[in-house]
Amino acid sequence: MNNRGWMALLALGVLALLALDSFFIVNQKEKAVLKQFSRIDKTDIEPGLYFKWPLVEEVVKVDGRALVYDVRSQSFLTAEKKLLNVDAFVIWRISNVQRYIVSVGGGSSNAQVMERRARELLDPRVNEGLRNEFASRTVFQVVAGESDVEKVEGDKAIIRDPATGETVEVPTDQLDESVLREAKAAKTDSDSDSPVPSVANDQREALMDQVRDEVNKSTLEDLGIEVVDIRVKQVDWPDQVRGRVFDRMRAERQRDAAAHRSQGREEAEKIRASADRQRTETLAQAYRKAQSSRGEGDAEAAAIYAEAYNQDKEFFRFYRSLRAYSESFDQPEDVLILEPDSDFFRYLNGTKGKP
Repeated sequence: MNNRGWMALLALGVLALLALDSFFIVNQKEKAVLKQFSRIDKTDIEPGLYFKWPLVEEVVKVDGRALVYDVRSQSFLTAEKKLLNVDAFVIWRISNVQRYIVSVGGGSSNAQVMERRARELLDPRVNEGLRNEFASRTVFQVVAGESDVEKVEGDKAIIRDPATGETVEVPTDQLDESVLREAKAAKTDSDSDSPVPSVANDQREALMDQVRDEVNKSTLEDLGIEVVDIRVKQVDWPDQVRGRVFDRMRAERQRDAAAHRSQGREEAEKIRASADRQRTETLAQAYRKAQSSRGEGDAEAAAIYAEAYNQDKEFFRFYRSLRAYSESFDQPEDVLILEPDSDFFRYLNGTKGKP
């Protein structure tokens, strides 16, 4: 092949590359802008196939879907000045692709690089919002999602610790306004005749919503990013205080268990004493009835004996003597030494019972 052939082949290759660079496709999951000499010429391009001038115009595509990333674990102070380790994640998406590329891109057209920079810019805003909201709530509100403000007195709020029952005073300016409104509403209802409604509220949901709204105030305008949601994955005590917290919780559980055991022993002693008293009373009543029945039987037997004796006294004496003989000589080796004229042998010596 001569030089002219090579030149023609090279020209066809260049034309093919220019033809390929003259069209671009925007997918449903993407957002794109068209730049001309580093200046954005067209934004918010709808999905489809488009023509552009090769080497003059450039297409920058970014992910238009909702994205999720984990926020690095941070330590925040609560309203009671207790330190908590918080793990959260953020769901975000690009709402203004032109502002996003200008603010986050920094001249780069790589979507992965811009996404990494966007996370770096979101992190401090999210952490600041979480820090402010955690500082206005107690541990119980953050973990259990309920309000534990007992009452509000002037510029002080009385907060109850549900685990220990202890109360602590916290300035009202450190608490969320929704919590204070609920506490005041509960106090007003308790003074009236109407039933007091529960002031328990999902404080976690309110906390996350307020953090999201606070972060969106800056990200929407500055970065073109909409924070869809912020969620806390885990709330835990720091390592340096976790052992002391667990020891206190263990001591509280042991104290409760000891109180329950003591109460159980007291109830057991009461039941045992009642059972012993009932047993003694039952035995006494049974013994009294037995003695009464035995006395009545003895009296009746004595009456029968007396009646039989009065009917034929001599026969009764003879019958009693025979019983005595039978019982005295029931064994062959029995020996009885008495005088012959003893009254015991009166019926053996004479037919009429006379010696």
